[in-house]
Amino acid sequence: MTMLYRINHAVMLVVLAVAPGCGGNREGGFARDKLAPGLPRAVREPDAPGPTVTNYPIKGVVKKVEKELEHVTLQHEAIPGFMDAMRMRFAYKDKRALATLRPGDQVVGTLRVERYSGVVHDYALLGLKVTEPAPPQPLADSSKKQVPRFEAKRLLDVGDPVPDFTMTSQDSSAVRLSDLRGNVVVLTFIYTRCPLPDFCPLMDKKFSELAERIGAFPERARQIRLVSLSFDPEHDTPDVLRKHAQIRGTTPPLWSYAVASHDELAKIGVPLGLFYQPGETEIAHNLSTAIIDRQGKLARLEIGKERNKWGTADLLKTIYSLLPAARN
Repeated sequence: MTMLYRINHAVMLVVLAVAPGCGGNREGGFARDKLAPGLPRAVREPDAPGPTVTNYPIKGVVKKVEKELEHVTLQHEAIPGFMDAMRMRFAYKDKRALATLRPGDQVVGTLRVERYSGVVHDYALLGLKVTEPAPPQPLADSSKKQVPRFEAKRLLDVGDPVPDFTMTSQDSSAVRLSDLRGNVVVLTFIYTRCPLPDFCPLMDKKFSELAERIGAFPERARQIRLVSLSFDPEHDTPDVLRKHAQIRGTTPPLWSYAVASHDELAKIGVPLGLFYQPGETEIAHNLSTAIIDRQGKLARLEIGKERNKWGTADLLKTIYSLLPAARN
């Protein structure tokens, strides 16, 4: 479940405009007769103008086909007027086409993008056609063992101590995870240039909702810390994070943004199931959200896009269960 992002300035403006109220279609495409599940229901007032739809031609190479999950990953070329070249995982419902696609196939198709008031609201991949088939693959060497993405011994279980690491907060302060001991910590991984509504902008939206709900109970809020941790230190400086946080209405110390170096991320990322691959202009990553108890032990871990569709009420049950009895 990976995605490579190569973000241009125009797409970044779209992200800033849509957060924190953006959401994603559960399947990555359009619902035919109503707004997709997970998208804000109050996007349009009855008298508001309808959506605008733009069909962009898309061309690329198939990198992965997931027939059962109905997804295809493309390394696509730049889409003028929308986004730069990147690797991206799409929902794709044409089972007949999925059955014939192979990694290495060169394809063309259409990326249909829906906007409200100029803001990207949803997107769908349509009409893929193979223009050049993948070359024949050599026989696999059965003597080579498959290496799992996450080694079991390194992925934390509930109850395991979470490794300590150092991050730099949006106010330029160096903070260790152990400095937050005594609080329930909810940690998720993001990067500010992420352009699509069902990845990092969605996590921004969910953390905004959490902060709003928790903030209504000051005694509880004093014992909870929400941390949105960037894995893009080359771009996400404290100044960038501070501006990003202001747009999203963070309420430190309850909710704040931070960034860690790649060396420090290595201490925490793998144990919490984070996959990311930094590059000069591209990042591939999954989603991971962890709840850490007041003693610094893992209480809950959600890895992957599907598992990070958690609802606010559901996560709050776990968070509040880790607090001592409060008066409000």
